[in-house]
Amino acid sequence: MYTNRVIQHVPTNQKNIALTINIAHGSQVPMKMLFLLRRLGVTKATFFVTGKWAELNPRITKKIQRMGYEIASHGYRHDNYTSHSNAWIKQDVHSARKAIYHITGVRTNMIRTPSGDFDDRVIKQLLRMNQTIVHWDIDSLDWKLTRTADIVRRVIPHAHPGGIVLLHACDPWIQSLKAVPLIVNGLRKQGYHFVTISELLGKRNPLRKSSNRRQRFV
Repeated sequence: MYTNRVIQHVPTNQKNIALTINIAHGSQVPMKMLFLLRRLGVTKATFFVTGKWAELNPRITKKIQRMGYEIASHGYRHDNYTSHSNAWIKQDVHSARKAIYHITGVRTNMIRTPSGDFDDRVIKQLLRMNQTIVHWDIDSLDWKLTRTADIVRRVIPHAHPGGIVLLHACDPWIQSLKAVPLIVNGLRKQGYHFVTISELLGKRNPLRKSSNRRQRFV
C-alpha cells in the first residue's frame, strides 16, 4: 500500500544517475573511497551514514561534507526496522539525525532504512516523521560479491536515466574500491552525469545549521 512512497528511481529524460554509498562500519575503506571519488572527478554522490558510525568517525564524516557530497541518514544502529516498534524507530531516526547534525551541521530528513528493510508499517511511521525514504533500483551487491567483474555487471547493463545505484564504503569490503572506477568510467561512456539524490528529486541539498538559531529534533 505504501511502497509507492519509497523512492527507487526518478523518471527523467535526462541522463542523470545517482551514486549512493552506504557506510555503517570501518574507517579505511570509507576514507579510500573519498580519495578515489576525488581522483575520478566524481563530485556528486549521496552518502547514507549511520549515526553511530558518524559519532565514531567524525573526521571522515566532516570530510564527506566538506568535499561537497550529500549526507543522509542510514539510521543510527543499523538494525532492521521491521523488527522494532514504532517508538523504537522514532528514537533511532532522531538519534541519527542528531548525530549527523552535530557533526556536520547538516539537517536531513532523507533516510535509507538499514539493510533496505521496510514494510508498510515502517514506511507509514517514517512518512509520519516527514522522512524522504530512498531505496535503489540498481544493486551492485558489492558487499557480497568479491569478483570485480560481477559487481560491475550488476550496474552498467542496468543503468537508466534517473536510476539510483547502491554501493558501499565499509571495511573490509575492498571490492567496492576496485569496482567503482570501472562503474564510473562505464557510466560516463554511456553519457551519464552523476547527481545527488536531492538533485535527482529537483531539490536543494540539506540546509546547514545557523549559528544563531537553535535546532530541535522532535
